[in-house]
Amino acid sequence: MPIEYVCRKCNKTYSNLEYEQSSFCKVCGSFLLRNFRDDRYAQMLAQKSFGNQASATCGNGSFKEKIALTRAAESLSERIARSKEYEVISETEKTTIHTAESAVESWIWSGEYEEALKLEKKLVKQYEGKNLQDAIAGEVVSNQQGECYQISASCTSTFRKAPYQESRQQIISDLKALPGIGPAREQTLKQQGYKTIEDLENHPLWKKQAHAFMKIIDEKEIPLIQKWLWQRFPKSHPLLHYLAGFCQDQDFAIVDIETLGLSERPIILLGVAKPTKTQVCTNQFLLRDIQDEPSAIWALISKLEPNLSLITYNGRSFDIPYIKQRLAYYGLEAALDNPHFDVLHFTRRALRSKLSDCKLETVEKYIGIKRDINIPGALVPHFYETYLRTKNAGPLVAIVEHNRQDLLTLGTLFSKLYEEWSL
Repeated sequence: MPIEYVCRKCNKTYSNLEYEQSSFCKVCGSFLLRNFRDDRYAQMLAQKSFGNQASATCGNGSFKEKIALTRAAESLSERIARSKEYEVISETEKTTIHTAESAVESWIWSGEYEEALKLEKKLVKQYEGKNLQDAIAGEVVSNQQGECYQISASCTSTFRKAPYQESRQQIISDLKALPGIGPAREQTLKQQGYKTIEDLENHPLWKKQAHAFMKIIDEKEIPLIQKWLWQRFPKSHPLLHYLAGFCQDQDFAIVDIETLGLSERPIILLGVAKPTKTQVCTNQFLLRDIQDEPSAIWALISKLEPNLSLITYNGRSFDIPYIKQRLAYYGLEAALDNPHFDVLHFTRRALRSKLSDCKLETVEKYIGIKRDINIPGALVPHFYETYLRTKNAGPLVAIVEHNRQDLLTLGTLFSKLYEEWSL
Protein backbone atom coordinates (compact mmCIF):
# COMPACT_ATOMS: atom_id res chain seq x y z
CA MET A 1 0.00 0.00 0.00
CA PRO A 2 1.22 3.58 -0.56
CA ILE A 3 2.92 5.23 2.41
CA GLU A 4 1.26 8.37 3.70
CA TYR A 5 1.39 10.46 6.85
CA VAL A 6 -1.38 12.27 8.67
CA CYS A 7 -1.28 15.29 10.99
CA ARG A 8 -2.34 14.21 14.46
CA LYS A 9 -4.24 17.48 14.98
CA CYS A 10 -5.80 18.74 11.73
CA ASN A 11 -5.78 15.36 9.86
CA LYS A 12 -4.12 16.80 6.76
CA THR A 13 -2.30 14.03 4.88
CA TYR A 14 1.19 14.11 3.37
CA SER A 15 3.11 11.90 0.98
CA ASN A 16 6.31 10.09 1.88
CA LEU A 17 8.31 12.67 -0.10
CA GLU A 18 6.71 15.54 1.83
CA TYR A 19 7.40 13.73 5.11
CA GLU A 20 11.09 13.39 4.22
CA GLN A 21 11.25 17.16 3.78
CA SER A 22 9.57 17.84 7.15
CA SER A 23 7.98 15.61 9.79
CA PHE A 24 5.73 18.45 10.97
CA CYS A 25 2.46 19.68 9.52
CA LYS A 26 2.84 22.78 7.34
CA VAL A 27 -0.56 24.00 8.49
CA CYS A 28 -0.42 23.72 12.29
CA GLY A 29 3.09 22.44 13.07
CA SER A 30 1.94 19.26 14.80
CA PHE A 31 3.57 15.82 14.49
CA LEU A 32 2.93 13.73 11.39
CA LEU A 33 2.08 10.08 12.09
CA ARG A 34 2.37 7.11 9.77
CA ASN A 35 -1.08 6.19 8.40
CA PHE A 36 -1.26 2.40 8.13
CA ARG A 37 -4.84 2.17 6.89
CA ASP A 38 -5.47 1.55 3.17
CA ASP A 39 -8.58 1.26 1.01
CA ARG A 40 -8.52 -2.53 0.84
CA TYR A 41 -8.52 -2.79 4.62
CA ALA A 42 -11.36 -0.27 4.99
CA GLN A 43 -13.47 -2.10 2.38
CA MET A 44 -12.91 -5.51 3.96
CA LEU A 45 -13.62 -4.11 7.40
CA ALA A 46 -16.94 -2.71 6.17
CA GLN A 47 -17.95 -5.98 4.50
CA LYS A 48 -16.76 -8.06 7.50
CA SER A 49 -15.24 -10.55 5.11
CA PHE A 50 -11.84 -11.09 6.64
CA GLY A 51 -11.63 -14.87 6.18
CA ASN A 52 -10.90 -15.98 2.63
CA GLN A 53 -10.17 -12.51 1.29
CA ALA A 54 -7.57 -11.92 3.96
CA SER A 55 -5.78 -15.17 3.21
CA ALA A 56 -5.98 -14.57 -0.54
CA THR A 57 -4.59 -11.05 -0.52
CA CYS A 58 -2.10 -11.32 2.33
CA GLY A 59 0.40 -13.92 3.38
CA ASN A 60 0.22 -15.93 6.61
CA GLY A 61 -0.28 -13.54 9.50
CA SER A 62 0.51 -10.40 7.46
CA PHE A 63 -3.08 -9.19 7.36
CA LYS A 64 -3.46 -9.63 11.13
CA GLU A 65 -0.22 -7.69 11.62
CA LYS A 66 -1.60 -4.92 9.43
CA ILE A 67 -4.78 -4.76 11.52
CA ALA A 68 -2.72 -4.63 14.74
CA LEU A 69 -0.53 -1.85 13.36
CA THR A 70 -3.59 0.10 12.26
CA ARG A 71 -5.21 -0.17 15.66
CA ALA A 72 -1.96 0.77 17.39
CA ALA A 73 -1.56 3.83 15.19
CA GLU A 74 -5.16 4.88 15.80
CA SER A 75 -4.74 4.43 19.54
CA LEU A 76 -1.54 6.48 19.54
CA SER A 77 -3.21 9.22 17.52
CA GLU A 78 -6.11 9.36 19.97
CA ARG A 79 -3.80 9.53 23.01
CA ILE A 80 -1.72 12.31 21.49
CA ALA A 81 -4.83 14.25 20.49
CA ARG A 82 -6.15 14.01 24.06
CA SER A 83 -2.85 14.90 25.70
CA LYS A 84 -2.01 18.36 26.99
CA GLU A 85 1.29 19.72 28.21
CA TYR A 86 -0.39 21.68 30.98
CA GLU A 87 -3.12 21.23 33.57
CA VAL A 88 -5.68 23.83 34.61
CA ILE A 89 -5.88 23.96 38.42
CA SER A 90 -8.78 25.56 40.29
CA GLU A 91 -8.17 28.42 42.70
CA THR A 92 -9.40 26.27 45.61
CA GLU A 93 -6.42 23.93 45.12
CA LYS A 94 -3.84 26.68 45.71
CA THR A 95 -3.54 25.86 49.39
CA THR A 96 -2.86 22.18 48.73
CA ILE A 97 -0.23 22.60 46.01
CA HIS A 98 3.35 23.61 46.73
CA THR A 99 5.46 23.94 43.60
CA ALA A 100 8.47 26.01 44.64
CA GLU A 101 10.72 23.89 42.46
CA SER A 102 8.58 24.43 39.37
CA ALA A 103 9.85 26.56 36.51
CA VAL A 104 8.26 24.82 33.52
CA GLU A 105 4.69 26.01 33.26
CA SER A 106 2.98 22.61 33.28
CA TRP A 107 -0.02 23.94 35.16
CA ILE A 108 -2.17 27.08 35.07
CA TRP A 109 -4.51 28.55 37.64
CA SER A 110 -8.06 28.48 36.33
CA GLY A 111 -8.41 32.25 36.76
CA GLU A 112 -5.32 32.90 34.63
CA TYR A 113 -6.58 30.44 32.04
CA GLU A 114 -9.95 32.15 31.71
CA GLU A 115 -8.38 35.62 31.53
CA ALA A 116 -5.98 34.44 28.81
CA LEU A 117 -8.84 33.11 26.68
CA LYS A 118 -10.68 36.40 27.10
CA LEU A 119 -7.55 38.24 25.99
CA GLU A 120 -7.20 35.98 22.96
CA LYS A 121 -10.79 36.69 21.93
CA LYS A 122 -10.22 40.43 22.40
CA LEU A 123 -7.03 40.43 20.33
CA VAL A 124 -8.60 38.43 17.51
CA LYS A 125 -11.41 40.98 17.30
CA GLN A 126 -9.04 43.96 17.59
CA TYR A 127 -6.74 42.82 14.79
CA GLU A 128 -9.34 41.36 12.44
CA GLY A 129 -8.35 42.21 8.85
CA LYS A 130 -4.96 43.65 9.81
CA ASN A 131 -1.71 42.21 8.50
CA LEU A 132 1.31 41.28 10.61
CA GLN A 133 3.11 44.58 9.98
CA ASP A 134 0.08 46.54 11.19
CA ALA A 135 -0.21 44.43 14.33
CA ILE A 136 3.48 44.21 15.26
CA ALA A 137 6.07 46.71 14.04
CA GLY A 138 8.96 44.83 12.46
CA GLU A 139 10.55 43.74 9.21
CA VAL A 140 11.17 40.63 7.18
CA VAL A 141 14.86 39.68 7.36
CA SER A 142 16.68 37.01 5.40
CA ASN A 143 19.76 34.86 5.83
CA GLN A 144 21.16 31.73 4.22
CA GLN A 145 18.40 29.65 5.85
CA GLY A 146 15.46 31.69 4.56
CA GLU A 147 13.31 34.50 5.94
CA CYS A 148 11.66 35.36 9.26
CA TYR A 149 10.08 38.39 10.93
CA GLN A 150 12.29 40.51 13.19
CA ILE A 151 10.95 42.79 15.93
CA SER A 152 13.48 45.21 17.47
CA ALA A 153 13.06 47.55 20.43
CA SER A 154 15.01 49.25 23.18
CA CYS A 155 14.27 50.60 26.64
CA THR A 156 16.06 52.04 29.64
CA SER A 157 18.31 49.47 31.28
CA THR A 158 17.78 48.23 34.83
CA PHE A 159 20.51 45.63 34.38
CA ARG A 160 23.57 45.64 36.56
CA LYS A 161 26.21 43.19 37.65
CA ALA A 162 28.48 43.13 40.66
CA PRO A 163 31.67 45.22 40.25
CA TYR A 164 34.76 43.29 39.27
CA GLN A 165 36.74 43.95 42.47
CA GLU A 166 33.80 42.91 44.65
CA SER A 167 33.29 39.76 42.58
CA ARG A 168 36.98 38.87 42.69
CA GLN A 169 37.11 39.34 46.46
CA GLN A 170 33.98 37.23 47.01
CA ILE A 171 35.38 34.34 44.96
CA ILE A 172 38.94 34.22 46.27
CA SER A 173 37.74 34.61 49.89
CA ASP A 174 36.05 31.20 49.75
CA LEU A 175 38.90 28.77 50.34
CA LYS A 176 36.56 25.85 49.66
CA ALA A 177 37.01 26.57 45.96
CA LEU A 178 40.20 24.51 46.20
CA PRO A 179 39.87 20.69 46.16
CA GLY A 180 40.51 19.17 49.59
CA ILE A 181 39.39 22.19 51.58
CA GLY A 182 36.09 21.82 53.40
CA PRO A 183 34.40 24.05 55.99
CA ALA A 184 36.47 22.85 58.96
CA ARG A 185 39.80 23.14 57.17
CA GLU A 186 38.84 26.53 55.77
CA GLN A 187 38.17 27.79 59.29
CA THR A 188 41.54 26.49 60.48
CA LEU A 189 43.41 28.10 57.58
CA LYS A 190 41.72 31.45 58.14
CA GLN A 191 42.63 31.32 61.82
CA GLN A 192 46.23 30.81 60.68
CA GLY A 193 46.02 34.02 58.64
CA TYR A 194 45.19 32.64 55.18
CA LYS A 195 42.14 34.80 54.46
CA THR A 196 42.05 34.29 50.67
CA ILE A 197 43.14 31.80 48.04
CA GLU A 198 45.70 34.41 47.01
CA ASP A 199 47.22 34.11 50.50
CA LEU A 200 47.41 30.33 50.05
CA GLU A 201 49.98 30.80 47.28
CA ASN A 202 52.43 31.03 50.18
CA HIS A 203 51.18 27.89 51.93
CA PRO A 204 53.51 24.86 51.68
CA LEU A 205 50.66 22.43 50.98
CA TRP A 206 48.13 24.47 49.01
CA LYS A 207 50.36 26.81 47.02
CA LYS A 208 50.27 24.81 43.76
CA GLN A 209 46.48 24.64 43.59
CA ALA A 210 46.15 28.23 44.77
CA HIS A 211 48.52 29.43 42.05
CA ALA A 212 46.58 27.55 39.33
CA PHE A 213 43.31 29.05 40.52
CA MET A 214 44.66 32.59 40.84
CA LYS A 215 46.12 32.35 37.34
CA ILE A 216 42.70 31.89 35.70
CA ILE A 217 41.22 34.47 38.09
CA ASP A 218 43.72 37.17 37.16
CA GLU A 219 43.48 36.34 33.46
CA LYS A 220 39.66 36.52 33.74
CA GLU A 221 39.22 33.13 32.07
CA ILE A 222 35.46 33.07 32.65
CA PRO A 223 34.69 29.64 31.09
CA LEU A 224 37.53 28.01 33.06
CA ILE A 225 36.56 29.73 36.31
CA GLN A 226 32.95 28.65 35.82
CA LYS A 227 33.91 25.02 35.20
CA TRP A 228 36.22 25.08 38.23
CA LEU A 229 33.49 26.45 40.51
CA TRP A 230 30.92 23.98 39.13
CA GLN A 231 33.17 21.16 40.34
CA ARG A 232 33.29 22.58 43.86
CA PHE A 233 29.85 24.14 44.40
CA PRO A 234 26.22 23.67 43.35
CA LYS A 235 25.24 25.61 40.22
CA SER A 236 23.04 27.76 42.45
CA HIS A 237 25.93 29.02 44.57
CA PRO A 238 26.20 32.83 44.80
CA LEU A 239 29.87 32.72 43.73
CA LEU A 240 28.75 31.59 40.28
CA HIS A 241 26.47 34.62 40.14
CA TYR A 242 29.29 36.92 41.25
CA LEU A 243 31.38 35.55 38.38
CA ALA A 244 29.33 37.83 36.12
CA GLY A 245 31.39 40.70 37.51
CA PHE A 246 34.32 39.44 35.43
CA CYS A 247 32.36 40.20 32.23
CA GLN A 248 32.26 43.55 30.50
CA ASP A 249 28.96 45.45 30.71
CA GLN A 250 28.12 44.73 27.07
CA ASP A 251 29.14 41.06 27.14
CA PHE A 252 25.75 39.54 28.00
CA ALA A 253 22.96 38.05 25.89
CA ILE A 254 19.66 37.28 27.59
CA VAL A 255 17.94 34.46 25.67
CA ASP A 256 14.40 33.11 25.80
CA ILE A 257 12.43 30.99 23.32
CA GLU A 258 8.77 30.08 22.77
CA THR A 259 7.89 26.67 21.35
CA LEU A 260 4.89 24.64 20.24
CA GLY A 261 5.56 22.10 22.98
CA LEU A 262 8.09 20.78 25.45
CA SER A 263 10.02 18.56 23.02
CA GLU A 264 10.58 17.98 19.30
CA ARG A 265 8.16 20.70 18.23
CA PRO A 266 9.05 23.84 16.25
CA ILE A 267 10.38 26.94 17.97
CA ILE A 268 8.01 29.76 17.04
CA LEU A 269 9.80 32.76 18.56
CA LEU A 270 13.38 33.37 19.66
CA GLY A 271 14.27 36.44 21.68
CA VAL A 272 17.61 37.96 22.67
CA ALA A 273 18.27 41.07 24.75
CA LYS A 274 21.64 42.77 25.02
CA PRO A 275 22.00 45.11 28.00
CA THR A 276 24.40 48.06 28.18
CA LYS A 277 24.93 50.69 30.88
CA THR A 278 22.07 52.83 29.59
CA GLN A 279 19.64 50.61 27.65
CA VAL A 280 18.52 47.11 26.77
CA CYS A 281 18.14 46.30 23.07
CA THR A 282 15.83 43.40 22.23
CA ASN A 283 15.58 41.44 19.00
CA GLN A 284 12.88 38.84 18.48
CA PHE A 285 12.68 36.47 15.54
CA LEU A 286 9.14 35.32 14.80
CA LEU A 287 7.88 32.54 12.54
CA ARG A 288 5.20 33.80 10.15
CA ASP A 289 4.73 30.12 9.33
CA ILE A 290 6.46 26.90 10.34
CA GLN A 291 8.88 26.99 7.38
CA ASP A 292 10.50 30.15 8.84
CA GLU A 293 11.97 28.17 11.74
CA PRO A 294 15.51 27.52 10.41
CA SER A 295 15.90 31.16 9.42
CA ALA A 296 14.67 32.41 12.81
CA ILE A 297 17.04 30.08 14.68
CA TRP A 298 19.94 31.14 12.49
CA ALA A 299 19.10 34.80 13.05
CA LEU A 300 19.41 34.25 16.80
CA ILE A 301 22.66 32.30 16.42
CA SER A 302 24.16 35.23 14.49
CA LYS A 303 23.54 37.43 17.54
CA LEU A 304 25.36 35.13 19.98
CA GLU A 305 29.02 35.96 19.51
CA PRO A 306 31.47 33.60 21.32
CA ASN A 307 32.52 36.34 23.78
CA LEU A 308 28.99 36.78 25.12
CA SER A 309 27.79 35.19 28.34
CA LEU A 310 24.26 33.81 28.15
CA ILE A 311 21.59 34.60 30.73
CA THR A 312 18.52 32.32 30.70
CA TYR A 313 15.79 30.98 32.97
CA ASN A 314 16.05 27.19 32.94
CA GLY A 315 18.06 27.57 29.74
CA ARG A 316 20.67 24.97 30.62
CA SER A 317 17.94 22.31 30.74
CA PHE A 318 15.49 23.68 28.16
CA ASP A 319 16.23 26.66 25.89
CA ILE A 320 19.79 25.90 24.77
CA PRO A 321 19.36 22.09 24.38
CA TYR A 322 16.10 22.77 22.52
CA ILE A 323 17.83 25.15 20.09
CA LYS A 324 20.57 22.56 19.53
CA GLN A 325 17.93 19.90 18.90
CA ARG A 326 16.22 22.03 16.27
CA LEU A 327 19.56 22.90 14.66
CA ALA A 328 20.31 19.18 14.36
CA TYR A 329 16.85 18.59 12.87
CA TYR A 330 17.73 20.95 10.01
CA GLY A 331 21.30 19.66 9.68
CA LEU A 332 22.80 22.92 11.00
CA GLU A 333 25.68 23.31 13.42
CA ALA A 334 26.48 25.96 16.02
CA ALA A 335 28.67 25.60 19.11
CA LEU A 336 26.57 27.51 21.67
CA ASP A 337 29.18 26.76 24.34
CA ASN A 338 29.24 30.31 25.72
CA PRO A 339 29.54 30.85 29.48
CA HIS A 340 26.03 30.44 30.83
CA PHE A 341 24.27 31.97 33.84
CA ASP A 342 21.01 30.08 34.44
CA VAL A 343 19.05 32.41 36.72
CA LEU A 344 16.61 29.67 37.73
CA HIS A 345 19.30 28.01 39.87
CA PHE A 346 20.04 31.23 41.74
CA THR A 347 16.34 32.05 42.11
CA ARG A 348 15.55 28.70 43.70
CA ARG A 349 18.36 29.13 46.19
CA ALA A 350 17.47 32.71 47.10
CA LEU A 351 13.67 32.70 46.95
CA ARG A 352 12.28 29.17 47.31
CA SER A 353 11.27 29.82 50.94
CA LYS A 354 9.52 33.07 49.98
CA LEU A 355 7.51 31.98 46.92
CA SER A 356 4.78 29.44 46.20
CA ASP A 357 6.59 28.45 42.98
CA CYS A 358 9.49 29.62 40.85
CA LYS A 359 7.62 30.41 37.66
CA LEU A 360 8.92 33.67 36.23
CA GLU A 361 5.56 35.41 36.59
CA THR A 362 5.48 34.54 40.30
CA VAL A 363 8.96 35.96 40.73
CA GLU A 364 7.85 39.11 38.88
CA LYS A 365 5.21 39.81 41.51
CA TYR A 366 7.83 39.44 44.25
CA ILE A 367 10.20 41.97 42.65
CA GLY A 368 7.40 44.35 41.68
CA ILE A 369 6.99 43.87 37.93
CA LYS A 370 3.52 44.10 36.37
CA ARG A 371 2.77 43.01 32.81
CA ASP A 372 0.45 45.01 30.54
CA ILE A 373 -0.37 41.95 28.42
CA ASN A 374 -0.08 38.65 30.17
CA ILE A 375 -0.57 35.04 29.08
CA PRO A 376 0.76 31.93 30.84
CA GLY A 377 3.71 30.46 28.98
CA ALA A 378 1.90 27.12 28.71
CA LEU A 379 -0.75 28.77 26.52
CA VAL A 380 1.70 30.16 23.96
CA PRO A 381 1.22 27.09 21.68
CA HIS A 382 -2.56 27.55 21.86
CA PHE A 383 -2.29 31.23 20.87
CA TYR A 384 0.07 30.41 17.98
CA GLU A 385 -2.16 27.62 16.71
CA THR A 386 -5.06 30.08 16.72
CA TYR A 387 -2.95 32.39 14.55
CA LEU A 388 -2.08 29.55 12.15
CA ARG A 389 -5.70 28.50 11.89
CA THR A 390 -7.24 31.97 11.47
CA LYS A 391 -4.31 33.96 10.01
CA ASN A 392 -5.28 36.66 12.50
CA ALA A 393 -2.15 38.31 13.95
CA GLY A 394 -3.85 39.24 17.23
CA PRO A 395 -2.64 36.19 19.21
CA LEU A 396 0.93 36.91 18.02
CA VAL A 397 0.79 40.28 19.77
CA ALA A 398 0.39 38.50 23.12
CA ILE A 399 3.16 35.97 22.35
CA VAL A 400 5.67 38.64 21.30
CA GLU A 401 4.90 40.78 24.37
CA HIS A 402 5.13 37.73 26.64
CA ASN A 403 8.58 36.88 25.28
CA ARG A 404 9.82 40.49 25.39
CA GLN A 405 8.75 40.84 29.01
CA ASP A 406 10.48 37.57 29.89
CA LEU A 407 13.73 38.99 28.51
CA LEU A 408 13.39 42.25 30.45
CA THR A 409 12.36 40.47 33.65
CA LEU A 410 15.41 38.22 33.42
CA GLY A 411 17.69 41.24 33.27
CA THR A 412 16.01 42.82 36.30
CA LEU A 413 15.96 39.56 38.28
CA PHE A 414 19.63 38.92 37.52
CA SER A 415 20.45 42.26 39.14
CA LYS A 416 18.04 41.98 42.07
CA LEU A 417 19.51 38.68 43.20
CA TYR A 418 22.66 40.45 44.39
CA GLU A 419 20.46 42.12 47.02
CA GLU A 420 19.23 38.70 48.17
CA TRP A 421 22.78 37.44 48.78
CA SER A 422 23.48 40.39 51.07
CA LEU A 423 20.43 39.81 53.30
